Amino acid sequence: MASTREEELFDAIEAGDVAAVRAIVDADPAAATSRDAQGVSALMRARYRFDRELVDAVRDRVDELDVFEAASFGDLERLTQLLEEDPGAATAYAGDGFTALHFAAFFGQPEAARTLLAHGAEVDALGRGWMTGTALHSAASRARSDAVEILLGAGANPDARQSAGWTPLHSAAHNGDVASVELLLAAGADPTATNDEGRSVLDLATEKGDAATVDRIRAALQAAP
Repeated sequence: MASTREEELFDAIEAGDVAAVRAIVDADPAAATSRDAQGVSALMRARYRFDRELVDAVRDRVDELDVFEAASFGDLERLTQLLEEDPGAATAYAGDGFTALHFAAFFGQPEAARTLLAHGAEVDALGRGWMTGTALHSAASRARSDAVEILLGAGANPDARQSAGWTPLHSAAHNGDVASVELLLAAGADPTATNDEGRSVLDLATEKGDAATVDRIRAALQAAP
């Protein structure tokens, strides 16, 4: 990063210090558009923390969202504009290794996901950072059955594996997200899959303790060939 001011901003975002973030961007509005060493924007770093006040403190000073930000916030007008200006943006990767489709799925923006897919986003593109899964993994990890449904409808692989061998069904089971479990099983997800630690979908559902999810997975196991 180019300045101490920018470093201070990212430190304040990491600490979740809304007052400090506001003070920094009020004193230097341009800092709100800065990027970290990976090229990830201050706004996306704030978005990752799921703190509305923190996000607003940065976003209030950002005039135009980039494609990753637009996808994460579900700003369809801006997202469409960017995709029409640069079709390659639909398949581009952010500095931390995710596509805009990953962000739309993770942050629960199903219409943004639909828009990206309509503009050529790769439904099974793998993350290149700490999380190597697809957008379907992102949606399942956040219990976003609405995004899960859209991605599966676009042909997402229900048995894709990410880091540690997790499938989307593992995540849905671990969250007790019976809606996503139903969608994944209907799309052909393997209820017998185990991750790299040998843990099964049923193990993870049982650990969560959601009775409806456990019962649905047990039924799928009984019906499995």
